[in-house]
Amino acid sequence: MNEIRNDFGENGGGKRALIGGFLLGVLSFLLLYGIQILDVTYDDWLLTGGDLSQHYLGWCFFRVSDWSFPVGLMDRISYPNQVSVIFTDSIPLFAVLFKLLRGLLPETFQYFGIWGLLCFGLQGGLGALLIRHFVKDDRYAAVGSLFFVLAPIELYRMYMHTALGAQWLLLAAFLLGLKQNRLKPVQRTAAYLFLGVLCGSIHLYFVPMCGIILGAFLAVDLILRRNFLQTVLMGMAYCFSAVAAVVLLGGLSHDHQLDAGGLGQFSFNLNGLINPQGWSRILPDLPLYGEGAGEGLAFPGTGILAALLAGALVLSFRKKSRQAVRRQISGRNVSACLVIAAVSIVISVSHRLALGGQVIWEIPYPQQLVSLWGMFRSSGRFTWPVVYLLILFGEVLLYRVLVCPEEAVGSDMRQSDPAQAGACGRDGKGLQNAALAVLAILLVFQIYDCWPQLKERNDRFSGREEYVSFMTDEVWGRLSEKEHLVFVSDLVSNQNLLYGLSVYALENDMTVNTFYFAHSAIKSEVKDTIESSLENPDPDTVYIYKEEDEKLCTDDRMTYRKADGLVIGILKSDS
Repeated sequence: MNEIRNDFGENGGGKRALIGGFLLGVLSFLLLYGIQILDVTYDDWLLTGGDLSQHYLGWCFFRVSDWSFPVGLMDRISYPNQVSVIFTDSIPLFAVLFKLLRGLLPETFQYFGIWGLLCFGLQGGLGALLIRHFVKDDRYAAVGSLFFVLAPIELYRMYMHTALGAQWLLLAAFLLGLKQNRLKPVQRTAAYLFLGVLCGSIHLYFVPMCGIILGAFLAVDLILRRNFLQTVLMGMAYCFSAVAAVVLLGGLSHDHQLDAGGLGQFSFNLNGLINPQGWSRILPDLPLYGEGAGEGLAFPGTGILAALLAGALVLSFRKKSRQAVRRQISGRNVSACLVIAAVSIVISVSHRLALGGQVIWEIPYPQQLVSLWGMFRSSGRFTWPVVYLLILFGEVLLYRVLVCPEEAVGSDMRQSDPAQAGACGRDGKGLQNAALAVLAILLVFQIYDCWPQLKERNDRFSGREEYVSFMTDEVWGRLSEKEHLVFVSDLVSNQNLLYGLSVYALENDMTVNTFYFAHSAIKSEVKDTIESSLENPDPDTVYIYKEEDEKLCTDDRMTYRKADGLVIGILKSDS
């Protein structure tokens, strides 16, 4: 326990860095997104279409569905079939927690504003702890945490693929890997179990990503310490808890398409680390391959690139610094980070190695492996651990070359002696202030460089939206007493229609037969249900067609009419 206390310093230094980073993360969120979206009864901003509407409406249908086992299943969004809330990306952990409280919640309730605030705070707090693991300067760690908070890969995901804004899970995995040998076996096991549950209950992509990080540290420890049993137990604890969370949420309750297509289209491009993809005023965007190449965004920011470049230049002119780096390159932490980077990049490029707009090598992996890989077809996301390693390394390197020029990354990057409180150099305090000033300048530079992206988010979310339904025909009022909506036409490709009708169903206590689900969940079941329902039309059901599918409206038992660009079918006896 003494070693754990040392991490926070005798005067609570680590706690100060954690709190400082957390508060700066929260402040960044408020400045960027405003306070409107923190109003839990304000949901208009979530009904403007896109993935945000998918996430929010998924929660709404889950909230009104009866409890079942597994607890993450719901049927009102895919009636009469059940589907897991995992596949609407509705942040399952929050969905279940707030469903438990649904009797106490207001009629309209959204948790996505709170989620974003929490993610930014945790991103800042854990980022600060990561920096302070190597740099015993609380101010530097707190300010440096903003590079994690404002990382393009984090900002790009928040309120697009909202659950993927929990990239603090990756930072938590790095922290656990770095500090695990200071924990007692029971503490380590609990930490691995807890992280596995979080990953499995927030977003499936975090399960393998955090698994790679933890697995690398475990593998290096196994080689160095040869503690086979403990290593296996830790790995099993993480895997078991992650899988258990997915099972409990119903993620394995129905068949899924292994290869949904797109592997190689949503991958990491070899120019990704220097390709801003719209996140820089200064650096030009570079060519990309694939329709979904944005999934491979891996730009760490110009401030971090400048820090890495400055550190490299200093090292090139300092022989002692270069020797220090070479001496420490075999250290445990560096070895684990190299493994993490290598594995992450191999997975992220997929089987199509692309440079710019061209595929330079299609790797002949076995087809079975490619199909399994296709479950995580957005493979470009697997570069995120590499990006955060670059952010961490850039900040630590900058500090070391400015404050401890003869040691550079030295022993801090190897084992981070807690007793060394950054007191190196002849004028330790003055050099620390200089390092903090340089870091702050680089932060301002990065904010300036990506300002258009920041402003776009502020303009979009800081005001107040007003949702207006496209459904204005008076017939919808007469049909509101029905119990079910069946989308005969494929509405998934037209989100305005799909989400508008879903809102109508929720407002009138109706079910829908299908929705926009990830991984083609229950696709075959939905098709079978439509066919069965058309064979025996239900008087309590409204059948929905797109106008271009009017030729399908041929059942003599039904009466049809047009409304708001749709064709509505009901049994003649109820017309």
